[in-house]
Amino acid sequence: MARRTVIGPWLLALAGLAVTAWAQRIPPPAPASPGEPAAASRAFADPEAGFAIELLPGWRPESAIENDGRRVLEIIYRDRSQSLLKARREVIPADCGDDPPRCLADREAETSLQFRPDFQLKKRERFSTAIARGALLTFTFRRVGKPMTGRYYYLQTDDQTVWALRFEGETRFHDTLRYQTDRLAYSFRPLP
Repeated sequence: MARRTVIGPWLLALAGLAVTAWAQRIPPPAPASPGEPAAASRAFADPEAGFAIELLPGWRPESAIENDGRRVLEIIYRDRSQSLLKARREVIPADCGDDPPRCLADREAETSLQFRPDFQLKKRERFSTAIARGALLTFTFRRVGKPMTGRYYYLQTDDQTVWALRFEGETRFHDTLRYQTDRLAYSFRPLP
């Protein structure tokens, strides 16, 4: 007589919970093509921060207070560990020459970013949007023992101003969001 093994209902329930917990840790894939419907994004503007941007699904604005007491707008994807954007207006130094976005990107990499634990500069790129020309730094580092990715966009919007859009997040999430961070950067508009 053959012996049959019966899996208890509690074992099936435990397996279901494990699969659900695992699936919630994986972000949904980024859209494969730029043909995503326009209704999927929503316009967001913050006059105090000085810019407007198209927010994609999963991204939300939050205000934070820095150590010096000033308000900073943060744009977060799901939670801070997945991706966090801080945008800041920078004045172009007189010695930056012909390519201010690249100059400011190189300076930040050489003066502050290189001192982060396990910092590795991955790529420098040039790009243009409808309103700005820019530079992009992509790098990795560690924060509290976790592998992190940074993607900093530098957008020159006029002769005196470069906006630095600093995206950071855990590598396992952030590396899947390149399409989305590009879309946010390309939709960026300074407010008058």
